[in-house]
Amino acid sequence: MGNAADGQIDAAIAAADVALSAIRLIGDSQEKLEAAGRLVEALRSRSDEAARIRHAEAVRIYEAESLSLAQLASRVGISKARADQIVKAERERQKEEAGNV
Repeated sequence: MGNAADGQIDAAIAAADVALSAIRLIGDSQEKLEAAGRLVEALRSRSDEAARIRHAEAVRIYEAESLSLAQLASRVGISKARADQIVKAERERQKEEAGNV
């Protein structure tokens, strides 16, 4: 890719690996459980946001380039059925967002 985000993504992955190593070293089970849970929730929220960005951009490309669902699926590396789900969900999200403005 070679963009500014690449370094930040690599740093975030490395930081997550360091956090996991630190969690593994916690001796107290309750403390380890809580630390792991905190990491899970933090990473899940970021993962969900990254997925929203990915979906929105996939739909933007789909529409801007007038792709078929099969072409979109191939480009994104997903099934045609999943591409259809993403397009429908993103359009619904955009409608809801427009209604809340």
